[in-house]
Amino acid sequence: MFKKIFRASFLSTAMVVFFAVLFSAILLSIDFDHNEVAALASQADLAASGVNTSGKKFLKNLKGENYRITWINSKGKVLYDNEENPKKMGNHAKRKEVAQAMKYGQGTSERYSTTLSTVTMYYAERLKNGGVIRVAITRNTLWHMLMRLLSPLLLILLLAVLVSWFLAKMVSQTIVKPLNQLDLDKPLQSSSYEEIKPLLTRLDSQNRQIADQMEQLHHREKEFKTVTDAMQEGLILTDLDDRILLSNPAVVLLLGLGDDNVLPDDVKEIINQNSRLAHAEGIIERGGRNIQISASPITSHKVLKGTSILVVDVTEEYHEEQVRREFTANVSHELKTPLQSIMGSAELLENHLVKDEDRDAFYKKIHESSSQLLTLIDDIIRLSHLDENQRFEEVKLNLKSPVAEAIEALQSSADRHGVSLETDLGDSMILANFRLVYEIAYNLIDNSIRYNKPNGKTKVTVKEHRGQAILQVADTGIGIPQEAQSRIFERFYRVDKSHSRKTGGTGLGLSIVKHAVQQCHGTIRLESELGKGSTFTVLFPALPQEADQL
Repeated sequence: MFKKIFRASFLSTAMVVFFAVLFSAILLSIDFDHNEVAALASQADLAASGVNTSGKKFLKNLKGENYRITWINSKGKVLYDNEENPKKMGNHAKRKEVAQAMKYGQGTSERYSTTLSTVTMYYAERLKNGGVIRVAITRNTLWHMLMRLLSPLLLILLLAVLVSWFLAKMVSQTIVKPLNQLDLDKPLQSSSYEEIKPLLTRLDSQNRQIADQMEQLHHREKEFKTVTDAMQEGLILTDLDDRILLSNPAVVLLLGLGDDNVLPDDVKEIINQNSRLAHAEGIIERGGRNIQISASPITSHKVLKGTSILVVDVTEEYHEEQVRREFTANVSHELKTPLQSIMGSAELLENHLVKDEDRDAFYKKIHESSSQLLTLIDDIIRLSHLDENQRFEEVKLNLKSPVAEAIEALQSSADRHGVSLETDLGDSMILANFRLVYEIAYNLIDNSIRYNKPNGKTKVTVKEHRGQAILQVADTGIGIPQEAQSRIFERFYRVDKSHSRKTGGTGLGLSIVKHAVQQCHGTIRLESELGKGSTFTVLFPALPQEADQL
């Protein structure tokens, strides 16, 4: 603004000064011409009076005059001239000024010399005898005079321009200073110029609108940050150069980003799958965890601006999916084995390829395989119910009751395997589902019998300690290797598959135990040493003594 005001002020002032000087010179020249004509008229009048009185004697007595004086008779003949010989001068009757004077009493004319750049002014006045006195003066032309005055005019113009420059600067600063001192945050507090009050009012209104919008924006930004910071999932926004524009704290935990906050190469590979023009997904690994990357393009007016990336820890889901697939494959395999045995035996019997004395063995095999198949199906159904997290009815019960029933049901199996069952069953009240606690005890005791040594021992203990009801099943069996102890609760996992086949186990017992313990709000621990035996300890929250008396 300062430059525009200064430029306008300076140029306008300079132009005004220039034309003022020019017009002044022209007006002075015109005024000078008028003064010269008046002076010529006065001199002519004086000369005419003198000639009328004294004749040529008067003209000869004139000395040092700057004017040229010529006396012309009524016929146009020159009688006297103070600068030239009258005899050499021609008839002047037709000279403009002379002719006008003879006719009208007075006459004027100007004659220019382009070679000398001069102008001669003539003034003629008629005498009493009909003759004419003419007075003339020669001077430079206006253009020549202006050229002579060029140097002082230029000096005047230069000084005027400098003065204009300083004045324009001062005026511009005076005008702009109040504007520069305006408080744009509080424009109505300024009263420098009444003319800009509507603008200041409008500016104040816009300031309030902007302040409201900024407050709303900060509020939304705070809400957005609060939401994204609380997200378990990671959120990343990047530009087309893979610079991270926004990320929440979960991203650092899930991807392990450093201080440089640079997008990892394996993430870039996923988001570049479809040239960033379409949704892309993939799974990467970080610290043993499975991280799902979901990338979607960010567009504005159909122009790609960047990418939004959602980072989710899907380790559990991924693991469950893997377990589900393994479970399906194992179920297919486990069901196929007894079915093939049943179908093979039945086919041999149907085709009369079995001797009469061997038929009973084949019938027994079919029965055993059918029983194994039924047990397997029952375990699968039971485990499916536990997987679905169905709510089981919980009642107040004494832990030793379902444990005693399980021991009674397995006593014959212990006798058949040559394993002695020892019990130490104390009272401890818990809140749980009777059937689930029974299955826990049954499977643990059944495994201790199946995987025991000949003439081995299994001890079952129920007690209460420090607010916990404890079920402990200890055996003197073959034990579990250290490397297998973390996997024995997996479905169909067997430490010794040949031994499991021989004892008729399904490989689902401990998986059922694990899920049943979780349903009963308990925990399970294992202590085992290869060749010496294993001890399973299940801890349930015990009911307080007051509850026992309700």
